[in-house]
Amino acid sequence: MRFSPATKAIAAALCLLTAGHVAAQQPAPANLERVTVAGRKGEVSPWFRAESQRFVVYSDAREEDVTQLLDNLEKLDHVLRIYTQPADEGGQPEPKLTLYYASRLSALREVDGSGPANAVGLYSSCASGVQGFNVLLERIPSLRDEQLDKSKLDDTLSYVFEAYTRHFLYRHTDIRTPASFIDGFAQYFSSVRFSAQQMVVGRTPPALGQYLHFLSEGRRYGLDYEDVLQNNIANAKSYGGEAGVRLEFEAKSWLLTHYMLSSDENRKRLGHYLAAVERGASPTVAFERVFGLKKGDAGQVMWRYGLSSVKALRVAMPSLPVARVSFRTLPQASGEFLLAESALKSCPSRPAGEALLKQVAALAARFPNDERARLTLSRAQIDWGNPQDAVPALNALVAADEANAEAWTLLGMAGLRLAERSEGDARRAHLQAAVGQLQRARALSPQSPEAALAVFKAEVAATEEPGSAALQGVISAWQASREVDALARSAALAYAYEGNADAAYQALGALAGSAGAGDSPQAQWARQWQGRLSTGVARRDILAEMRRDPVPEMPFKEWTLDKKSAMQAAELAAGLEGAQSFMQQQAESQRTEGAQLPQQPQR
Repeated sequence: MRFSPATKAIAAALCLLTAGHVAAQQPAPANLERVTVAGRKGEVSPWFRAESQRFVVYSDAREEDVTQLLDNLEKLDHVLRIYTQPADEGGQPEPKLTLYYASRLSALREVDGSGPANAVGLYSSCASGVQGFNVLLERIPSLRDEQLDKSKLDDTLSYVFEAYTRHFLYRHTDIRTPASFIDGFAQYFSSVRFSAQQMVVGRTPPALGQYLHFLSEGRRYGLDYEDVLQNNIANAKSYGGEAGVRLEFEAKSWLLTHYMLSSDENRKRLGHYLAAVERGASPTVAFERVFGLKKGDAGQVMWRYGLSSVKALRVAMPSLPVARVSFRTLPQASGEFLLAESALKSCPSRPAGEALLKQVAALAARFPNDERARLTLSRAQIDWGNPQDAVPALNALVAADEANAEAWTLLGMAGLRLAERSEGDARRAHLQAAVGQLQRARALSPQSPEAALAVFKAEVAATEEPGSAALQGVISAWQASREVDALARSAALAYAYEGNADAAYQALGALAGSAGAGDSPQAQWARQWQGRLSTGVARRDILAEMRRDPVPEMPFKEWTLDKKSAMQAAELAAGLEGAQSFMQQQAESQRTEGAQLPQQPQR
């Protein structure tokens, strides 16, 4: 088995920070640009677009709040790349990650109403788009060096950092297990804070520290550390119900990860631990063996570590980047379609998708000449209606602007859907047209994973064998978006078709171990093909598999959950339990006292 380079590199990279500084080029000065759409003030949407080196953000908050968000995210991304040394992405420019930063929590429900009640953030990864959704809960402060280890940890940045760190591991590494490390790593970096040239990492997230203290006061555990290491949480019971179980898992995962990152020696052991788990070892057995613990001692060791050894680390980092932000206002029509379009790109269920088609069709009738309206409606028609309905509007868009990459992509995808519904000459005509349209889209937008996957599918279906450009295109797209299952499947087959069995095996491993995969059809398929590659597969069989209808894409959704409400629910449950116990004791005491009273003599 080919061992993932990410798990080899991560512990060695962590040690770079122990010297107290990381040297690199000096950061570029802050730079803000602003572009305003033409039109009257009333025609401008409250939503606007902001772009930095690695991110595109749509927001209805204040520009200064978005600037703070992007500056902190650019710094966190820089540090995470030092910590993890992401896998080589073939020298291809990365597509920028699209984020939505809403001023109200209800905007998250508009995009996806299927999440937990205490959700405050979401990352959705599908072939049509990878997007993050965050909410401005409180303003993000600008910190000086001396404030980094003492300032209040604001909820907005903590939840944004937690979500992005977790997503970073899925997007840029092949680490898929153990879940306790992935979540603990996310919690660990949720509390990192930056000044211009320093960072402090390892502070205790308030709700997690509060919950661990809550347990230390003699309350029962819902999870022991073996449960956490093994991710055995499905049937656990804890204060506050499911939210309380999740909070306990997060708190103990954070403490485990803090311990593993707490010293040079432990950081070296961390790489061996991740490697052992990737090779199939039990996370508990691997943890005890690698860190030199006796069987069953993890709980005691973590309890002692939490009492006295949790410390934050201050690091001088003159290389921290400064976000270079450009702003663009949006027309009213574009703002109206923003959340509906993002919902269409987030793998909605069929009922949700069909409801979105009706919503977008009604909205598009108000803005018949707006480009964004026509593009969004076309996407909804292709995915959830009749693809033919989208073709006239898309033809008009590319006729008006031959450089409209999104319109070319959607036109080619409409052709693919129409080919699926056709036979004979009609099918061949649709496929040939789709190949040309998607190749045009790919040339205009070489960083688009959606276009790369569509070109690959079209060439596989339309030609005797896919060309090298299509194979390399889908591989590059997966390398930049490793969390998208549809890309992982296609990249694995493309690698195998080119004769690179090791890389194919690695891509299949990421697919088999993706979050929530378990025994899903996608995971079963990946493990089956790992076995086939081990014994050898003919190219004709690989090509036949490329042409077979794949397992339907499962949405990969990473929810960020509010910890304060979970902590409050746990405290309330414990209080009610304590009150009930007290009342039972009082009643028992009264019964006992009544039984001990002297009996009146009978007359």
